[in-house]
Amino acid sequence: MSTVLQPRGSRLRRAATQLARGDRPLFAMFRSVGTQVLIVLMNVATGIITARLLGPEGRGVYVAITLWPPLLAMLATAGLNSAVVFRLRRNAASADAVAGAALMSGLGGSLIFMAAGALLLPLFMSGYSPATILFAQVCLGAVAVNATQIVVKQSFAGSGQYWYCNLTHLLPQLFHLLALAGIMLVSTLTANGAALALFLSGAAAVLAVLPKFIRTLHPRFRAVRTEIRELRSYSLRAAPSGLVAAFVMYSDRLVLIPLLPARELGFYAVAFSFSRVVQFVQPALQSILLSHMSGQGEAAPRVHDIACRFLIACLAAICVFLWFAGEWLLGFAYGTEFTAASRLFHLLIVEASLGVLAQVTVQLYLARDRPGVVSTIQAVTLAVSLALLLTLVPRFGASGAASALLGAGAVRWLLLLGGVRAVLKLPLPRLFLNGEDWRYVRSRLRA
Repeated sequence: MSTVLQPRGSRLRRAATQLARGDRPLFAMFRSVGTQVLIVLMNVATGIITARLLGPEGRGVYVAITLWPPLLAMLATAGLNSAVVFRLRRNAASADAVAGAALMSGLGGSLIFMAAGALLLPLFMSGYSPATILFAQVCLGAVAVNATQIVVKQSFAGSGQYWYCNLTHLLPQLFHLLALAGIMLVSTLTANGAALALFLSGAAAVLAVLPKFIRTLHPRFRAVRTEIRELRSYSLRAAPSGLVAAFVMYSDRLVLIPLLPARELGFYAVAFSFSRVVQFVQPALQSILLSHMSGQGEAAPRVHDIACRFLIACLAAICVFLWFAGEWLLGFAYGTEFTAASRLFHLLIVEASLGVLAQVTVQLYLARDRPGVVSTIQAVTLAVSLALLLTLVPRFGASGAASALLGAGAVRWLLLLGGVRAVLKLPLPRLFLNGEDWRYVRSRLRA
């Protein structure tokens, strides 16, 4: 019996080791999904803490303060996040120059958007007190931290260091949760205190992974002019997509902050945050699927199609469960006061699922070196989103915002699928799983 069991035990131990530390993209994907589950759970925990202790109005103020650094960091690194992965995969011998050029580009863009943000905040937050506006302006220093985190995370992904890519994404949420717990033990939580904990946690996370980043890529800042040009060439083509994606992601809150009172914004923020549980795989897809498909050549469409089918099956099951259990979960987790957000939650979980599916197809366009097509579709999506938001929010408030996002998300996914045939000249992916898909996954696990 031992002669039979020993090989099986060895195979199990080997599979567990590969899953924990292996760098093959399929194992990296599974590991990243696990990381995203942890991140989602921590985000839910921090959302519960802030909602229960701040209430709807305080939660709205917290959203109005914390929106700007991640948004401006995305704008500062628009196109650069994809360019870093692409260049490291195509030019691994010059990883030090790529890393140095990316850091310089990210920090330079951060300074520009920090200055712009300081000027624009009083216009968007005119309904808030001068003290709240001033505090939000001071917090714009976190833009540089967020931009550096994006560059570091994408550099790890491009160099195949998927474990550290996941860690870079995980640590800010972990540190924020710990910081909130620490504040609760010694003081009363306020919107300003929760926001400060968020930004300081992000800085601590960047400092924690920076030594590994330096040891792995040895970034240099001299004689990188050629690499800056290469990054700029790809970034300029991908930047419109990144810029539009950022505005699409945050357009609802950009419209809601000046138009809604803080209390209603707080209800919307809880529904939106909780609905993002269906997007736990999106960061893994963006970093690792692009890295894998960029090196696959003609096999990239197959990777894309199989990923789409597995996601559709998983997302459909999750949406059905959350649609029926959402109201109870909101009341149980955030307090009975927030059950009023259940209708918003139902619309937003469907919108979030469409966003995940669209992001998979975006990676196929990027891997085929067609970022300009993505930029065009994103621009159309943004136009649709803004038109719907500006039409529906004044009439229906937060419910109008949720409906607008759902409509724009459906338009985006349909346009991306249509472009697969019309632009990439590829057949449309089959949408349902079959035995061939499972055999492919098993073969990759055994490879």
